[in-house]
Amino acid sequence: MKMRSVRELCALGLFVLTVAACSDGHGVSGSNSSSSTPPSNPGSPSTPAWTPGRYAGDTNLPDAPALPSDTQVCSTLEASNKLVKNADGSLPVSADPTPATYGGATTALNNPDQARIQAALDACGASVDAEVGAKISQADQQAAATQQAANNSLVNIAGASSETLSNPSYKATRFAVRLVKNSGGAGNAFLSGPLVLPSGVTLWIDDGVTLFASRDVVVYDKSAQDRPNAITCGAAINNPNGLPAPGGTLNAGTATIAGTSGMQNCYALIRGNHTVNTSLMGNGSIDARGYMPLISSSPNYPMIRWATGVTEAFTYSGNNISGVTTPKFSCTNTIAAYRAGMLAPEGTACDVVTAMGKTTLTTPALAYVVNRQATSVPQGYAVTGGGCNASTSGCARWVPASWWDISYHGNKDIGGGPYSFQGNPGMFWMQQSKNLSLYQITLRNSTFFTVEADGVDGFTVWGIKIITPLLPDAANQASAGMNNDGFDGVSGSYSRLYTGATIDASSTGVKNTDGVDPSVASGPEHAALGTGSTTSSSGQVYFDSYVKNVAIVYNFLSPSDDNVAFKGGLMDPRPAATHGAQNGSDPANMAWGIDGNRGVSSNRTYGITVAHNHNYNGHGLSIGSPTNAGVRNIHFYDNYFDSVYDGSTASTDMGVVGLRIKSGQARGGDVSNIYYDGACMRGVKDFLVFDMYYTGPGADPISYTGLGWLAPSFHDINLSNIRLMNIPANKSAGKNGGGNLTFRGLHADTAYADTQSVIQLNLDNVVADNDVVLGISNLSKPVVNIGSLDGSTQSKAANANLNLGANVSLIGQSFAHGSGGILTNTSSGAGKYTSPTNTLNLTVNGSDDAGAASDANPAATIVAQNAKLQLCDQAASWPAFPNVK
Repeated sequence: MKMRSVRELCALGLFVLTVAACSDGHGVSGSNSSSSTPPSNPGSPSTPAWTPGRYAGDTNLPDAPALPSDTQVCSTLEASNKLVKNADGSLPVSADPTPATYGGATTALNNPDQARIQAALDACGASVDAEVGAKISQADQQAAATQQAANNSLVNIAGASSETLSNPSYKATRFAVRLVKNSGGAGNAFLSGPLVLPSGVTLWIDDGVTLFASRDVVVYDKSAQDRPNAITCGAAINNPNGLPAPGGTLNAGTATIAGTSGMQNCYALIRGNHTVNTSLMGNGSIDARGYMPLISSSPNYPMIRWATGVTEAFTYSGNNISGVTTPKFSCTNTIAAYRAGMLAPEGTACDVVTAMGKTTLTTPALAYVVNRQATSVPQGYAVTGGGCNASTSGCARWVPASWWDISYHGNKDIGGGPYSFQGNPGMFWMQQSKNLSLYQITLRNSTFFTVEADGVDGFTVWGIKIITPLLPDAANQASAGMNNDGFDGVSGSYSRLYTGATIDASSTGVKNTDGVDPSVASGPEHAALGTGSTTSSSGQVYFDSYVKNVAIVYNFLSPSDDNVAFKGGLMDPRPAATHGAQNGSDPANMAWGIDGNRGVSSNRTYGITVAHNHNYNGHGLSIGSPTNAGVRNIHFYDNYFDSVYDGSTASTDMGVVGLRIKSGQARGGDVSNIYYDGACMRGVKDFLVFDMYYTGPGADPISYTGLGWLAPSFHDINLSNIRLMNIPANKSAGKNGGGNLTFRGLHADTAYADTQSVIQLNLDNVVADNDVVLGISNLSKPVVNIGSLDGSTQSKAANANLNLGANVSLIGQSFAHGSGGILTNTSSGAGKYTSPTNTLNLTVNGSDDAGAASDANPAATIVAQNAKLQLCDQAASWPAFPNVK
């Protein structure tokens, strides 16, 4: 067995270990050490004059963020006593009512705090810019001049580094806007539409305070100069297989609405662009309320609605649907009419919602038409059920969709392919930043990606909590008999989608709510810092669009979709000559959009670190799905995954994933030098997923990306000290814990990229406990247009090199191989692998040397010899998700 030094164990920073004896190994102690005299003139980023000390708990990491002091606050805003949270942390209906005019909204009732919060942020941003804006611009130009003088066409101009700009001389004396409870009453909540976070400013949400998102959909719709097309926020559109975009939209008649994510058509709840030293902090919370029915302050705004108690029925007829017997959806207006400042006549075909299924509904436009009546369903259909009937006012009627309704409808019912579109706002979306921090804050019920940071140098996410969904307690009281059908502004709860599916602790019905997504930006920029919602700095700063110096650590993540996802494209910020051999460029010039070895700050060991995180309901610590710009040199360590899957019933399958790399033939690139060291996973459905068919070739036509075929390459992927486990409740009930391993490389098909790509994995001390039944599969989803190699309907070729290092057990006592038959074990002892069948280019190297051939439980033998794997047995390793209500 490979033994590890004290330094290596300290590097893992496992919180249950004593770290007092650890140092960073480079002469830097665990305590903070910094110069007390910052320079009068900014220095070159290559030789920063000020270096913060290391964080003592894990000397690989930089210093932990810290809350501002009282003297660093620009302004403090108190909550109104009209906004008092329920005991379950939700906002009571009385605080955010639906006005008498159904679906209407007013600023006073439904968005009372946006203006005053934004005014405070803008004032603070202007003050920060006045104090340090010129210094930042000067430092950046000095660094850029050196880079420009080098005249290297293969390098984006980056300007001053995040490390240089972390110097206190580039931070203002006062920089925080603090949201606090009412000092003279019970008020503890704010209700706001979208906010712009200026450069250099910290939004500090105090303990016990929640910032709630307004449910007035109009305030999220982008202005003409900001939106990529005419489609409105809150729309659900699908144009599969290149069908023309809906009439009345900017792209009407064209083959696609390519290059547009639904999030791009909405203002995020909190956003910022071109910022330095910006933060979101505090022990309070933000609740985007994805479960709430949307309302509109504009009578003309096109809103999606669904009919209570109706199950849609139809049949396909060519490219249309016919035989519609019950209309499920309607809209209140068309996009085209709204953009023209008009109301479309009743019965006009909707362009907000297209047909369910594979194609756009053309004629007759029966299922989706404009209907502004609140208490009737078109074509004379009565709605009954749930105590409602057609004569019951406010019951048998059209119900406005929630954000999660729109997301599910756009993602599942009408699409899920490259042209499906759900126009939902992100929760926190920052673009082109240097030194961006999130600290301690709780983020709940996101409506799309929770945190996205595009083109960021110096991105710290430390000690935050993300949970989606988290419904009010009333929504989970089945005896109350309430759901969206009954919402009338006075009573009701929001525990169901329009499909009738219950929203619970699973990801069912809650789509695309990723936790933390560091992503490349579209390309290098030289721009003025954003100093407020309508202002910018007089100087300019360079941003190279890459992802650098990332620390995502000590967080609690339960987002329902990817816990973390590094997105290396689709937009590619690299100079064309650095793309590598895929497009004919010189591979010697190859660069990666996300590279943990690029510009690493001296205050950390690794440029990109994901460590000490507790993961619950989510789709894994992921790379991809776009990897076309390249991803490499990322260190994942000391991460925990906790769920309840036991492999026996679909009801406990929450779609929980552990470690994952995903890509496809039109969004692939080089993914290499990825290190997973130290992970405890229990009750997880998919322990390991390394998949080059995450998006099937038919779902990724080259017309969508415009990139041509870009085959992925996964190599030098290293997994060590990984333990796959059952949960105590399953063990005591005698259930076998279950989980899947998926390794899926590309075949050389002729219809698509026509490239073979073999996954290369290195495993060391990867064990499955003996009460876990593993399903090892090389093909978990259909792959089209690929010939069978063994006479079956699907090829079982794995294209995976599994280099098994010392002390590896994938079997324990209980092992069930999947349909691909990648590994099978004989009964003669540990580490005796037979040659797999029905596989192509599969190489198994190494052996299990944990014990004698007669060892009945090699997994237990390995655990007994490995201190890291023993941590998985400690109760302290498995905390419940913190109470964030």
